[in-house]
Amino acid sequence: MRRTAALVRSPSPPLMLISLLALSLAAFAARALTLDAQSLWRDEVDVLRFAYWPPEQLWQNLIVAQHNGPLYYIVMRGWLTLAGQSEFALRYVALCASVLSVPLTWRVARQLLGAHAAWLAALLMTFSPAAVWYGQDAKMYALVSTLILAALACLWHALRTGRLRCWGGFVAAASTSFYVHMLAALMIPVYGLALPLTWQRHRRWSGWLISLGLLTLPYLPLAVWQWPLLRDTYQTGHPFYPLPQMLTLLFNLYTWGMASVAHWLALAAWIFALLMGIFGKAERGGGQDLAERIFVVLWLCLPMALIYLVSLRAPVFEPRYLMFAAPAFYMLAARGIAVLAHLARPVSGLVLALILTFNVTDLGAQAVTPIKSDFRSAAAYVQARHQAQTPIMFQLPYTRYIFDYYFEGDFQALDGPWTNDNKSEAEVANWMAATLRDRTEVWLVASEGWLWDSRNLTRAWLDAHAELLEAASFTLVDVYRYRLRQ
Repeated sequence: MRRTAALVRSPSPPLMLISLLALSLAAFAARALTLDAQSLWRDEVDVLRFAYWPPEQLWQNLIVAQHNGPLYYIVMRGWLTLAGQSEFALRYVALCASVLSVPLTWRVARQLLGAHAAWLAALLMTFSPAAVWYGQDAKMYALVSTLILAALACLWHALRTGRLRCWGGFVAAASTSFYVHMLAALMIPVYGLALPLTWQRHRRWSGWLISLGLLTLPYLPLAVWQWPLLRDTYQTGHPFYPLPQMLTLLFNLYTWGMASVAHWLALAAWIFALLMGIFGKAERGGGQDLAERIFVVLWLCLPMALIYLVSLRAPVFEPRYLMFAAPAFYMLAARGIAVLAHLARPVSGLVLALILTFNVTDLGAQAVTPIKSDFRSAAAYVQARHQAQTPIMFQLPYTRYIFDYYFEGDFQALDGPWTNDNKSEAEVANWMAATLRDRTEVWLVASEGWLWDSRNLTRAWLDAHAELLEAASFTLVDVYRYRLRQ
């Protein structure tokens, strides 16, 4: 019993501080050492573009569909003014947020699941391939996760102590998350269940009701366009994922990240840890309680269920949108490993070793494998061969902004034709002929062209009316140089 108790005993404050500092430094290294290994992709260049929009235009986007929220871009504007526009600078804010999520994961898990599970959850967060990936992405997903963790830390402390500053911290962090990414609002029902689940121990009804009331006010501008979206059909640009596929995508993201170096041993270890975390019974004194465990399960599952229900009407699901539920996934797995430590310490160690081994393998694969669209290499290739008078056509047209980020100097950009509105081949041919009249050569840069030209009519016309002089393929980007026949 003494040995078992030692497994879950809270470390002394100095040791706890040293442990969290060590994990935070490890998290920083895991993210910073390969921060610019991947080329920027389309969404990341959005950060650079939107950051320099007028602030009033960003705030107006609160009531415009398909805009996630203005606050992140306003923060990034100030940061980029100070730090410059390098890939490292663009991604550094996400890195800092991701590193901060490690001690916050420990804090929330300590409040909900006990000391041993808290340390293990922070460890899993440190070396999570998904957390590292989005800590190296210029978008706001790491910051949203960190704000939600901060909101939960304040909420549970407020329920236990009733302190006004804790209620205020909860409202501030949760409200800020809405303005960083609109789908953070999926956490409102989760927040609302914290007190009902623990009402026998935490009778803070007035603070809970007032804070939830204050929490809904910042959401109202988003509701101006979100409710009509649910009422009427709307093309969101996202595919619809059936529920089993959605759950599979999220499980794969939370476990092996983007490189997907999966193995049945790692799969078995994750599933075993999760099942033990959800259903395993901890000994008394472990600081773990059924109500808090149910709350963590709801944190993981309720946003998934809500986004699926919304997607039945208007598809809005992408796995990265639910990265803020990943800490709950790791907390449950951590609790499972902690429960196993009470029952069979060697088995617990084996499960943890398998998970961490494959996490590190996935991190290495993410670092050396080009995964994002490689516009860095594509732009360098074209620039070495480009002549000033030769236009460059982009299919998808929006990718011109990523190409322009890497291309040194000026070039004439042409938007490829939009054909997914069922244009006929003759209409496309007439458009191409008129656009390229009096041209002798043209470059075509093709990336995600199916979003704009799913029948590949642009390339078909060029193959029929021009001579292909050279071509090169990079990750998710193809470049072609054509000489037009007169």
